[in-house]
Amino acid sequence: MLRLALAPVLCCAWWDNGHMLTAEIARQQLSQTEIDTVNGILQDWSSDFPGVTDLVSSAVWPDMLKCSHQSVICPREIMDDIHVFDEWHFDGRPYNPQNLKLPEGTDLWMNNPSASYTLSSAISSLGKSNSRFAFNFMTRFALHLVGDIHQPLHTADGYFDDPKLGHWPKGDRGGNRIFVNSSCGTTNLHAFWDSVACEYMENWSPDYKDWAVLTANASSLISKYPKTFFAGRYDPNHLDKCWEEAQMGHGESFACHDAFVAWVNDTYKVGIEGGVYKGITRLQELPAEYVKWAKDIAEQQLALGGYRLADFLRLAAAQGGGLAARPGPASPIEWTTTAKVFASASFVLLLLVAALALSLCRIRRKNQSEQELSCELNPRAVAP
Repeated sequence: MLRLALAPVLCCAWWDNGHMLTAEIARQQLSQTEIDTVNGILQDWSSDFPGVTDLVSSAVWPDMLKCSHQSVICPREIMDDIHVFDEWHFDGRPYNPQNLKLPEGTDLWMNNPSASYTLSSAISSLGKSNSRFAFNFMTRFALHLVGDIHQPLHTADGYFDDPKLGHWPKGDRGGNRIFVNSSCGTTNLHAFWDSVACEYMENWSPDYKDWAVLTANASSLISKYPKTFFAGRYDPNHLDKCWEEAQMGHGESFACHDAFVAWVNDTYKVGIEGGVYKGITRLQELPAEYVKWAKDIAEQQLALGGYRLADFLRLAAAQGGGLAARPGPASPIEWTTTAKVFASASFVLLLLVAALALSLCRIRRKNQSEQELSCELNPRAVAP
């Protein structure tokens, strides 16, 4: 896609708190059995990624992979510095209000690589795979990417030649190039939306302890924006046809592709066409009415993303419940017993080999002595 060369500098959609809120809203929609199934498999990677081993904390994992040095947003000591998945985090549907001539390929925004394509691939894999690794990997990305495609500026690239927004004939990288001032210090339009309009800014850290606050905030959003609020937008059966095709092994499922592209288009319509780029001027303070509108839309998107993520996880958990448990390490007692048996057998074998060698040596000496005696008694053996 067009943004390949620019990917390493792209921001993540929703900061950690927004991603964990989406996942916590989803968690509160699931049964305890479903939660335990998902968490049980995510915990397989607890030694490599401590602190991100359940369905809420694991929502930040895909952004961790991109970290190349320690910072506020990359607090772990281990830096993975993996960027091969960067293109998975967004869909760059063009927003082109001035009908500018667009770069070639912008109409292929939903193709691989993109968030919608990756989600389609993820659910197709989960529908048939019996691999705990595949479940772990794809579920972690799904936890994150469902959140991504509900952040409006992860569904669009803006193309402008506008005195207020700037000259961006090759795209604004989802608002990253439009610098604005905000009350919380975010420096560009994308970051402002990532922070949920400066409302949820606390990032995950190895010693993160505000889980009770996170849970309370998620519960508050559920009360404020119940599923009925999204009548006409939220369909609890939206993934049914997709899941049916996934379980049949249709890797290139049109139903799955259409379902996730529909989610992207829904976010685009409400956020991008709804006013993300309207009423603002680059390098200026964001107007108060814009900030209020952005906060309302962003919070609604967190809630809707959580409901849709729960539907995804419910299907995944049904499949994950049938996966074989990961074999644990052998206990020290079992290993010691095995070692002792092996050592004893080796020692006995060594004794047998030694005894055989000694017997062969004695036989050889006996034969040599008999030959010497025979030479003494045989006159033909005496030299003339």
